[in-house]
Amino acid sequence: MSETRSAATLFEYQRYLYVSSKTDSFRGGTLFLTDRTIGLLECLNSKRPFLEIGRNSIKPLNYVGVVRANGFTIQIFPKLFAQESCREQRATVAGNLLKMLSCTGNVPITEVDPAGLDLRKMDLFEVFIHLFAKNLLITIKNSLKREYIRNSDELRVIRGRIDFRRHTNPARMHIIPCRYHELSVDNLLNRTLKYTCYLMSKTVSDFTTIRLLRSIVNLLDPVALAPVSVAEIDRIAFSRLNRIFEPYIRMCRIFLSNSSLTLQASEVESFSLLIPMERLFEEFIGAVLAENPAYFFGRNVPVRPQAVVGRLARDANGAEFFNMRPDIVIGAPQIEAVIDTKYKQLDPGDRKLGVSQADLYQMYAYAAKTNAGRCMLLYPEVLLEQKRDFIFSVRSTEGVDANVPLMIRAVRLSHDLNRREGWKAFRSELQGLVKPLIAGQEPWTTMGQGRVGVEI
Repeated sequence: MSETRSAATLFEYQRYLYVSSKTDSFRGGTLFLTDRTIGLLECLNSKRPFLEIGRNSIKPLNYVGVVRANGFTIQIFPKLFAQESCREQRATVAGNLLKMLSCTGNVPITEVDPAGLDLRKMDLFEVFIHLFAKNLLITIKNSLKREYIRNSDELRVIRGRIDFRRHTNPARMHIIPCRYHELSVDNLLNRTLKYTCYLMSKTVSDFTTIRLLRSIVNLLDPVALAPVSVAEIDRIAFSRLNRIFEPYIRMCRIFLSNSSLTLQASEVESFSLLIPMERLFEEFIGAVLAENPAYFFGRNVPVRPQAVVGRLARDANGAEFFNMRPDIVIGAPQIEAVIDTKYKQLDPGDRKLGVSQADLYQMYAYAAKTNAGRCMLLYPEVLLEQKRDFIFSVRSTEGVDANVPLMIRAVRLSHDLNRREGWKAFRSELQGLVKPLIAGQEPWTTMGQGRVGVEI
């Protein structure tokens, strides 16, 4: 599906030529786009920049996912392989992206079965909707959400409370105005699911996906089919009773907020479902480490993604400001190590591997605030395995200077994560990188580059 008249497969940070044309297509690595399509892409890009659109070229930035404009689909994949092999490994890249999403819960994909999906032919839009519908259908069958809805009606028997303000006509004393709560499936959560599935069924072409969506609509037959706004979705409150539907509602919100489709429209004019790779990489690594800390660190230590470890500053009145929130904190109550993920490519030709000074300042602040024994900057790796160690000289709260190692590491995301051997190899590689963060495990010094002292 790399080159068709209705879809294009692009890779992040790779530049593609585009030519103004009367029809939309992708041929020979060049985008042929109509003025209408370019206008819609620029409109979507103004809301959330995901493309660098030049005079005659387009370069995807750090978002992956799918964009549909004027009937033309652009799917953007992460660059997990070297440029020359990216396109040949498209199915693996798509499968790995879905696996990462299933681990993080960004999109309601609780199971990934690449064997049942032709990732070489189906575009990401169809894949996302198919997995959404498949998992939602199972969830609804197991637990159709019912809520108490406040009603007001005139009855012949008392139900709930009598509304005495309306019970004043002597000629109609046999009619009792009542206010009561009724357990019903016709609630905002279910209306959101039904409305979204109905619209999705009008945008996909795969018959299996259409059948899944229609089955959901049929199961929600007692629920009114009516437009639901994003503002209404934001009013849905989640508790332990309906928490299972939260990722599906999140997906509905994404679809409705980025789609021009309505109940009356026959086709979608524009749509985007884009995921920032920085956040996905961070949440994926955090979720994998938190799943089995004993495997990665040699003992069962708490792994806390996005934990607040303190405040950066305070004013003259003592009020503290600016939360310090590392991507991954290891250990509690004593913090033993801190990991910050960076979705950037290291530069093996640079003396500092391309690590920015701002990142070093950030890690120094974490080390000084938490008294962590070790820190790590973790990057994705495409070409070569790179290792480098720096040392921070940090003064503790007791006034004692300590040397805190900062480990620069990169992990490959090009393993086939949907195969048992690929998933095992990825976890084993990640274990080898993070295990030295815990004191008493493996030594932290590395081969090759050696250690460099850093003055901050």
